[in-house]
Amino acid sequence: MVEETVSLDRNEQVGKDIWLMEFRSAPLASLARPGQFLMIHLGNRTKDPLLRRPFSIHGILDDHRVKVLYRIVGAGTSLLSTLKQGDSISAIGPLGNSFLLPVPGEEAVLVAGGMGIAPLYFLAQALNRHQGHTTTLLLGFSSSQEVVCFDELKDLGVSLSLTTEDGSWGRKGLVTDLLDQHLSHGLAAKPIIYACGPHPMLKKVAQQAAASNLRCSVSLEGHMACGLGICLGCAVKASHNMATVYHYVCQDGPVFQAETIDWETV
Repeated sequence: MVEETVSLDRNEQVGKDIWLMEFRSAPLASLARPGQFLMIHLGNRTKDPLLRRPFSIHGILDDHRVKVLYRIVGAGTSLLSTLKQGDSISAIGPLGNSFLLPVPGEEAVLVAGGMGIAPLYFLAQALNRHQGHTTTLLLGFSSSQEVVCFDELKDLGVSLSLTTEDGSWGRKGLVTDLLDQHLSHGLAAKPIIYACGPHPMLKKVAQQAAASNLRCSVSLEGHMACGLGICLGCAVKASHNMATVYHYVCQDGPVFQAETIDWETV
């Protein structure tokens, strides 16, 4: 884990209320793995908000540049979006666990709902560097205004399908519809599913994976004040067959096997 004050190379809007931030940090970039996150604060620029906030690591460029994709949802991210090239932030990380990559020959099916693309783009990057398997990426957004990373994902050479709820881009519907369609094709080998997105979407993906007897890893969001397992604010109920009652997203996750979560309480 590294704590570092970094200078922004980029912080610009890429979609409706969606921003992409880049900064240079060889220590963070060298340690980061797909699925991990950073705790970020605006540093001495402001004390409001006081606490750090978690952000998924979106990708690594040139082995020393870190990408963070975020949506404006409150005071903290609104302030973050006002920063310009050369401004500084404080980052701690990488934190949490990471996705386990498939073995050669296995298909990886990535299911991203909305901002769920943030950690899954980093995973797609990593999979692109490992030969011997195929990667299918299913993307779901509310509308075309929220579609991000499409061209970048095409450049990675993944098999890409996209849906929007209003039909303004791609197929009209939900990303779980795309997963149903993909799984109905009578696949020769069982794929591994990786998913990130809103909790109702993840619950549906977990049900689809269980019905097809497939392994499924999900990346969860949590309300974190510390990111280190101290505040216990990011608890999620564990499934009944687990030895523990609660998981803590920052300490035990953010990546979990889908069957370890009690989806009725999430």
